[in-house]
Amino acid sequence: MIMRTKALVLDLDDTLYSELDYLKSAYYFIANKISDNPLDLFNRMLNQYFQGLNVFSSVSKDYQVDRSQLLDWYRFHQPNIQLYPDVLKTLLEFSPVYKYGMITDGRSKTQRNKIAALGLESLLESIVISEEINSEKPNLLNYKKIIEDLSCEQYIYIGDNLKKDFITAKRLGWITIGLRDQGKNIHQQDFSIAEEYQAHHYFNSWMEINQFLTQEFIN
Repeated sequence: MIMRTKALVLDLDDTLYSELDYLKSAYYFIANKISDNPLDLFNRMLNQYFQGLNVFSSVSKDYQVDRSQLLDWYRFHQPNIQLYPDVLKTLLEFSPVYKYGMITDGRSKTQRNKIAALGLESLLESIVISEEINSEKPNLLNYKKIIEDLSCEQYIYIGDNLKKDFITAKRLGWITIGLRDQGKNIHQQDFSIAEEYQAHHYFNSWMEINQFLTQEFIN
């Protein structure tokens, strides 16, 4: 039996699935709550989003729904989202080798609803959510919690947000992997950012990440 002395630590949004799909799921949920023509409202909301308009202010005014209610529906609905291609294949393939943890910023219920919708709960041995520990990335506390939970000799971190995902992981001596935006990320990636914020490696897909992890295991 292989001793799992390595940890694979995962970001969630725009790393394991498209956060834009979460937004679409929430808009569709809201449209079905308040409109007799939900598809028309959904398309209108989505168009407003892409135009950079304040979607909820417009919907609140037109449908006489309090903005706070719209936000609650957005944040706490049960999302219809799917993992990126090859994520589950990779996690299942390497589960005998790595312990899995997650560091994600956001509200507890929102992030845990996403994790459940993606079917990841049984694979993760540590889940660090910012609201639950009152600390956001890149705070050292979030990363130390993973270390305490997993107690591994080596850590590999996979994320997408150059502003906060990699700087602390690199200072801890972790290997860092950045998933490049394929044009759908909620937060744009700025590769002109200082070197200390950059990942060690960048890949365009989870298929490429799988190949990298395979090479790491062989070595």
